[in-house]
Amino acid sequence: PTYLEAKDWMNKTMRNRKRTRTSFFSTVAALGLLFSCNAFVAAQTPPPPTAPLPAQLATAHKLFIGNAGDQENADCLRFYNVFYAGAQAMTQYQLVGTPEEADLVLELHYEFSLGGGVNGGENTPRQFRVIFIDPKTHVLLWSLTERTNYAVRQKNRDKNLDETIGVLLKDFADLAANNKPPSNRSTIHHY
Repeated sequence: PTYLEAKDWMNKTMRNRKRTRTSFFSTVAALGLLFSCNAFVAAQTPPPPTAPLPAQLATAHKLFIGNAGDQENADCLRFYNVFYAGAQAMTQYQLVGTPEEADLVLELHYEFSLGGGVNGGENTPRQFRVIFIDPKTHVLLWSLTERTNYAVRQKNRDKNLDETIGVLLKDFADLAANNKPPSNRSTIHHY
C-alpha cells in the first residue's frame, strides 16, 4: 500500500474506534441510569399490607406446652424446662396439664437445621421451633424458629441454648402482645 492508502486506512480505523468508544460509554451510561431509576422505583414501592394473625394467638389464656423433642437429649430437656418456666412467668397465661383444657397448644421441637448436614455431628447447626396449634381443630396456626450455635463444652452450650430460648420467648410475647409477627431477623450471631 502507498503512504496515502495507509494514511486513509488509519483515519477510518481511528474514526471507527471513536464511534465504538462513544457507543460503549453511551451504553454504560444508559444502563447506569436504568438501574438507578429501577432502584428509585423499588425504594418507593410501599410494603404489602400486613395480613392478620390467627385470633387464638392474641386471645389465648390457657396454654399446654408439649415437648416433641428427644427426651433423652439434655439440650431438648433444657429447652422444654427453660421455655416452660419462661411461659409460666408470663402473667397473661395459665399453663394447663392437658391439651383439652388449653386455648392454645405449643409444641416444642429441637432439630438439626436444614442444609446443615445429615450426620448430626458437632458442627451441624441446631434449631428450636415453637409450633402453635389450635387444640380444637389441630390446625397449625403459627411457628417460631431460632437457630442456636452448638458448643462442645456444656457450659457454653447451656449459655447458647438459654440465649436462643430467651429470643423465642421474646418473640412469643411480642406475637401475642402486638398481634403482629416478630422481626424476621435473628438477634443471635451465628457462626
